[in-house]
Amino acid sequence: MRVGDPLVFQVYSCTMSHFRKIHLLWLCCLLFTAAGNAQNSAGGILDEARILEKFGRVSGEILNQPASHSYPYEYLLNEASVRFEERGRGIVAVIDHIIRIKIYTDDPLEKAEAARVGIPYYFADNIENVINLEGITHAPDGSQTALDAEEVRTMDLNSRYKILEFDMPETEAGAVLEYKYTLERRYIEELPDFYFAHQVPTKEARFYLNNEIFLRYDIITQNVDFEISYNEERVDTSNVPLVFTYQRPEPVYVQKWSAADVPAVEASTYISSIDDIRGKLKFQVSEFGLPRQPLENSWDYVAAQILRTANPYQVLQELTGLKQTGRNIAQQKTNLTAAQDSIFRFVNANMQFNEASAVFAEDGFEHVLEGEPANQAEINMVLLALLRGAGIDAKPLYISGRDYGSINRSFPSLYQFNKMLVYSEIGEREYFMDASFAHSLPGLIPVESYNQQGMILSEEDYSWMEITPDRSVFHLDIVLQANLTEAGNLTGKIEAETKGYPSQQVRGNLFHGDSANEIVKKTFFEVYPDAEINTGSVEIEENGDGIKISAQFNIPEYAVTFTEGMEFRPMVVGYLFSNPFESTQRRVPITLDAPEMLTIQYIIELPDGFLIEEAGESRSTRLPGAELTETYSAGQNKMNYSFDIRISRKEFPASVYSDLRRIYERWVSLSNDSWYIRNSK
Repeated sequence: MRVGDPLVFQVYSCTMSHFRKIHLLWLCCLLFTAAGNAQNSAGGILDEARILEKFGRVSGEILNQPASHSYPYEYLLNEASVRFEERGRGIVAVIDHIIRIKIYTDDPLEKAEAARVGIPYYFADNIENVINLEGITHAPDGSQTALDAEEVRTMDLNSRYKILEFDMPETEAGAVLEYKYTLERRYIEELPDFYFAHQVPTKEARFYLNNEIFLRYDIITQNVDFEISYNEERVDTSNVPLVFTYQRPEPVYVQKWSAADVPAVEASTYISSIDDIRGKLKFQVSEFGLPRQPLENSWDYVAAQILRTANPYQVLQELTGLKQTGRNIAQQKTNLTAAQDSIFRFVNANMQFNEASAVFAEDGFEHVLEGEPANQAEINMVLLALLRGAGIDAKPLYISGRDYGSINRSFPSLYQFNKMLVYSEIGEREYFMDASFAHSLPGLIPVESYNQQGMILSEEDYSWMEITPDRSVFHLDIVLQANLTEAGNLTGKIEAETKGYPSQQVRGNLFHGDSANEIVKKTFFEVYPDAEINTGSVEIEENGDGIKISAQFNIPEYAVTFTEGMEFRPMVVGYLFSNPFESTQRRVPITLDAPEMLTIQYIIELPDGFLIEEAGESRSTRLPGAELTETYSAGQNKMNYSFDIRISRKEFPASVYSDLRRIYERWVSLSNDSWYIRNSK
């Protein structure tokens, strides 16, 4: 037979038709199997990212799990998952959170600390909202107690932030506290930071980012000294076989960060902010649109954004009355420095600060000088208008307060600022000012505002400036001359000059009606309830910063008397009774409130026949930027000694922690020391 024969052709046609049916059936099975496998594969990380489905499922194994540390509680689980939804008013970031905390203590205060929860959210302009809040306390026996929604309180943090606060119910040792919530955020240019580390250990921490086709983020880690695992998956969730021409959805792009056994953050003294040392992720949009286009993220853009949407110089153009007032004040002064001092005192004396920090002034300004409550930005904008009206080169200075954390220069964001100060230049001198700080002066700003650096905004540009307010110091020079009686009474005269924060406190006391005697006792002798103060005087120097104080005093039974002699504590004033630095290793930098200058000279007359056996030896304890110097001389019936403590820096590296601690330890030792004065009669 040949292929061309009719019978052969008929058999061939039937065979090929049957083969095509079998092939098509096989191909369909293969495609649908592949699609099913793709869905099953997709379900892995996508199911993981649906973290709220875990809520309420705490196993007996977790409830019986013992602690592997000495902390009173720990975070068993801290997870967040972000997805994006397109809604009528735009794109919303939907951020789910689930947290589990296990308690290991019966101490009431520690249990209360573990049970207290605060969830801050940015309520201004309806940017953030919290929904789906639920909580459960899982008792060791497996029983559950739900959080009562009526126990959730909403409180104002400031003009932009609120906080949801509640206490988890029925806390006890062995209980697991679990709560979950969803944060809806309309501002998607940035996402809230995700913190891996807390002030107690964290067993497991995970963050999921479900990206959309039109959106990508730059993500940076900060303060991470533990291992973070990162992986990303592009998941095909389509049911459309590849052979068809239907439009297929883009694969879902999921990023995941996870960490296990994260150590507790050192809640050390002398840090600018706990958030400055907590391990975290930061997120900033980098691409947007269809197709995605790179977005500019720079401080140039942030400065331009301020000038476009909240331009302070446009506001100043409208404050013609205030600028005229500034000109009038300047015309009555001999130079710009005197004019600035006068303008500052004028605003500072008339304002009433409502304790709200702000970056931009959102209301009018008429109320500021009328003594009605005003926020920081409103008060400082009035100061800025008056100074510029006086012809002074003054500009707004945007900063991050210490509780808000230091500015991360590698992460350009308007939302890193939370305060506005005023910066000026007169000749070669720079001034940092905050007129909302009561009883203050140019160069004296609140400790909370004395952070590392800020952005100075001009009409067309910006610059970064280290914050170095010259009057923001703790400065005391004291001379104490006294007679010690046989009964142990210490009677004499104190003379002191104070500058910086102590002088601001004294001006506040005077404003509130305290007498000179009361001020002397509060400032120098508060630990002596029986101390008697007489003929006190307080004299404010012309520049307003330096204050001279003097008074007669008597401290009954200051020395402990015996038949053979008496015990006398050398540090009568300027004492430090406990070391604020812990006797541990330090991993984070030291941030003091401000430089400190304390000089105390003592001249003590002893009663006849009394001699001091040993008054110590002259010595000096020092490191770069900090020094404690002691000088002693003792003659017959007289002791002369002095202590000079000079800490000229505000920031110290962790490597000098032990050296700085030794200076403070010596200060504490002097404050608690006693000298023996022998009765030779």
